[in-house]
Amino acid sequence: MINAIVVFAYLIGVVLLGIYLSRYVRSEEDYFLAGRSLNKWIIAGSIMSTNVAAVYLVGPAGAAYAGGGVSALLIAWTGNMIAAVSALFFVPRLRRMRITTISEYLEERYGVALRLLPAALWILYYALFAGVGMCTLARVLAPVLHVSPARLILFVGLAVLIYCFSAGLIGAAFSSVIEAFIMILGGLILLPLVLKQVGGLGALYNTLAMQGKESYFVFWKAGDAGVWPTWKDVVMFIMLGLPYWCTSQYLIQRSFAGRSVREASRGLILAALMTGPLTLSYIIPGICGSVLYAGNTAVNGDSVLAQLLNDFLPVGLGGLFLAALVAASNSTASALLSSLSTLAEHDFYRRFLPGRTSRHYMLVGRLATLVGGLIGMAFALRALESGIIKAAYDLMGFFEPPIFVMVAAALFWKQANSWGAIAAGVVGIGFNFWARFGLGMGAAEQTLLCFPISLAAMVVFSYLRQGMAAPVSRTTAKTLFDDMPPLSTLPFTPSAWLGAIWAIGSLWAFIICSLCEKSLPKPANVFIYLGLMMSFVLGCYLAVPAFVPESAEAEAGPSDISRSRLHRVVGSGWSWLIVYTFSILLMVVLYVL
Repeated sequence: MINAIVVFAYLIGVVLLGIYLSRYVRSEEDYFLAGRSLNKWIIAGSIMSTNVAAVYLVGPAGAAYAGGGVSALLIAWTGNMIAAVSALFFVPRLRRMRITTISEYLEERYGVALRLLPAALWILYYALFAGVGMCTLARVLAPVLHVSPARLILFVGLAVLIYCFSAGLIGAAFSSVIEAFIMILGGLILLPLVLKQVGGLGALYNTLAMQGKESYFVFWKAGDAGVWPTWKDVVMFIMLGLPYWCTSQYLIQRSFAGRSVREASRGLILAALMTGPLTLSYIIPGICGSVLYAGNTAVNGDSVLAQLLNDFLPVGLGGLFLAALVAASNSTASALLSSLSTLAEHDFYRRFLPGRTSRHYMLVGRLATLVGGLIGMAFALRALESGIIKAAYDLMGFFEPPIFVMVAAALFWKQANSWGAIAAGVVGIGFNFWARFGLGMGAAEQTLLCFPISLAAMVVFSYLRQGMAAPVSRTTAKTLFDDMPPLSTLPFTPSAWLGAIWAIGSLWAFIICSLCEKSLPKPANVFIYLGLMMSFVLGCYLAVPAFVPESAEAEAGPSDISRSRLHRVVGSGWSWLIVYTFSILLMVVLYVL
């Protein structure tokens, strides 16, 4: 009962926060882009919470429990490295154009059809995936809180809908930072208490080694029968990390809301840096579960976190951990719905019905949020009965690789044109259907082949078009490529040089360790990989001045929300330091006592 009270008190709190923040929403730019006034700490917290969804905690923890072990960490950590690369090369080019959606830029390069098609696919995917998060959360919490999954979906879904409907991206961004604090505090509780049950990390490895399960601490697995993820799966997720971190509207939209280009890039890198250690608090307990519940057929991957919570977390602290899971689910759902409403309003409604008032466009965005949320809730309720969660993942795997090729070519290749973009989309999506349903190819092999095939189609048909007629000159493409200064003219300060060299060295060390993993000591290899990942990301942060030029745009001045006490608290690096310091001290105390 106490755990349930903690969770529902949290839900009521975020609803009240959303209603309070609605007072700062005075224009459509406030609703869709938070007035472009977010600093790096708010962007970092928002992206961090958006990325750490309940489905990304429950699924990898279950995979670690079932034999995947630390390989699940590799999926998250390589994603953090891709996020840092996106902050240096993708975010500056997208953010400096002052666009609202990525698909808006696709129209400037390729035409209206290639604006509407990706936007429509993203809207569908975001609505379904919001439902995936709600369904996953409900399945985990229902047996712990003794509440039916359907009721939990309604409670959580309505809470997200109310604060997204009320305050838009301002509500989603600020609530996400608070949710990030809760995730850190709640997430780090489980790790020390469960590790204590197995005698510590070293004892955990020794126990698994005696059982012939040393592979739990092998990152790059060769492909043992029934074990997920293998090295192919890890590579697949690395490649899918490119569209996820570099061209996904629901992640990049936070960067669009930054008050300057460098604030946006630094916020994304800080999110990658702070997320890395947090993943340990879910994956290591999953591995511990394989020892604590050995031979217990009643425990499976999806239920291992809930079982650990029931068995080893005191009442009250368990509620805080559950609130962390709810926070992760809420943050991701709010990000998805915020981006969905932006795409629907900006790429469809405003595109064909311009000239309306700001109040009118905000109403359209709110209605889109409501419809998308209801679709997500209906999908979640249906998924409880039919188990169709995997459909949302399949949607991403089918459509995101070709869309990434279109966007990356538009940003980095001046010769890219509409013929090449259409070919990349048609050939890439067509290949995915043929490979999956015609050849029965696995998801990993399909993804590994789809990227180069889509890229080849883009290049071949772009050159064919240029050979037939002079390409149409588009103003945005010319402005982008002419205005982006070459690297040789950017200010390579000593710290920027150090950051670039540091990042490159860390990346090479990461690759060498991956190739020579058998020689690494275990379980110390976990901290070696974590250290190298964080070292790479930190190097990228130092290198920002060398790769992210100051934009000609003026940095957004102080807004009403930036002068509020809430902004001064959640938008301060000191708050993050206090939360992490307190969480680490609590973790040590719980382990020692």
